[in-house]
Amino acid sequence: MLDLVLTNKEGLVGDVKLKGSLGCSDHEMVEFRILRAARRAHSKLPTLDFRRADFGLFRDLLGRVPWDKAPEGRGAPDSWLIFKGHLLQAQERCIPTKRKSSKSTKRPPWMNKELLGKVKQKKEAYRGWKQGQVAWEEYRETVRAARDQVRKAKALIELNLARDVKDSKKSFYRYVSEKRRMRGKCGSPPE
Repeated sequence: MLDLVLTNKEGLVGDVKLKGSLGCSDHEMVEFRILRAARRAHSKLPTLDFRRADFGLFRDLLGRVPWDKAPEGRGAPDSWLIFKGHLLQAQERCIPTKRKSSKSTKRPPWMNKELLGKVKQKKEAYRGWKQGQVAWEEYRETVRAARDQVRKAKALIELNLARDVKDSKKSFYRYVSEKRRMRGKCGSPPE
């Protein structure tokens, strides 16, 4: 019997159904649907922009609080609430917020502005070909040019990393661990 389905946001999962047993195991399969609207709303949450924060003012605001007298005669939970309140007030005044956007995601290390332009050109050519505005040969040449430049850029960055591995081991191992990392994506179940 299913007791609980945990998510980090209400309304993220819907249509939860128990399916049959998983082989000879006593565990049962659970089928559910991830609702897209709830996922998109999550990306619009404001996050703290520490790059534009005024840490000098932050330090001054927290330094003005009489910490030896503020929690005097109170228990640990009340003292924590006092500290948390002062900290959040200082944070609100000194650290601005920004909205997360999917466009500011981290680009691969080999992707530069020129290459980004080529990839955009390829997407525009595909859109034009689908609408009948661009010939197949022209679209194919654009795709080949973009693919060749991406391959050359990847090979060049890997060559530079391998050449400079004795001087900067950190960047080499960061790149290798990025390649080895599993990307756990859960697709929607077939309907």
